[in-house]
Amino acid sequence: MKKIIIICTVLSGYLLMMSCGGSKNDTIEPELPAKPPEASVLIFPLKDEICTTGEFISDIESEVEFEWNTSVNTNSYEVVLKDLNTNNETAIATNNTKIKITLKQNNPYTWKVISKSNKTNETAISEEWRLYNASQGIKNYAPFPAKLVMPENENTIIGTSTNLEWQGVDADGANDIELYDIFLGTENPPITLLNTTTESEITSGTLSSGTYYWYIITTDKSGNKTTSQINNFTVN
Repeated sequence: MKKIIIICTVLSGYLLMMSCGGSKNDTIEPELPAKPPEASVLIFPLKDEICTTGEFISDIESEVEFEWNTSVNTNSYEVVLKDLNTNNETAIATNNTKIKITLKQNNPYTWKVISKSNKTNETAISEEWRLYNASQGIKNYAPFPAKLVMPENENTIIGTSTNLEWQGVDADGANDIELYDIFLGTENPPITLLNTTTESEITSGTLSSGTYYWYIITTDKSGNKTTSQINNFTVN
C-alpha cells in the first residue's frame, strides 16, 4: 500500500508541473525591434515658390502655415527652417502636421521635416524645399541664393583642379538671372573674383595644396543680388 501512495504522489507532481507550463518545449518569443519612422512628404509652402498666403503681422514679418503629410511610425516632428540670408537655422518641435511660423518678409528660406519616434532613436528626414516669403508692395523679388553643389562642402579633392557647380533659381518665376560672380580663395571669406558667368558650372583652374573657400553672388536683370553660403574644400 505504501508503494502505491508514493507512485501516485510522484505522478501528481509531474502532472502539476506540466499544467503550469513546465514543458521543455516552451519558448519565450523575442521582442521585435521598433520600426524606424519614415520620411514625410512636404506639401506647403510649395517648392521654389514665392509664398504669398502668409498673414502680415507687421511691416517686416508675416505668419506662414507649413504643412506636410503624416509619416509612418512617427510620434513627433521637427521643422528645421534655415534663413538663406544669414544661414541661421531654427528647429520647431510639434506633434501635428501643420504649424504656423513667423518669417521675415522678402526673405528666402529652406525648410525640411524630421520624423521622430518615442520607440527608437532613429529619425527620417524629408526633402529640403526652398521658399521665398513675400512682402507687401514688391512685385520683383531677388533670386534665391545659389545652391553650391560640387565639390561637396568640406570635401577633399585629389588633383590640381576641380569643377565648381551650383544651382540658381529665380524666386518670382521670371527666369531673369543675369549672371553669377564666383569668388574663390584661401581666405574666409574669399576676396578673389574667379570669374563671372551665366553658366552653372566653371573650372577652378590650377590649385596648389590647401583649403579653399568659395561662394557665389547671383544677380538678376533688375539688379537684385543674393549671396550664397560659403563652402570649402581641401586640395591634396
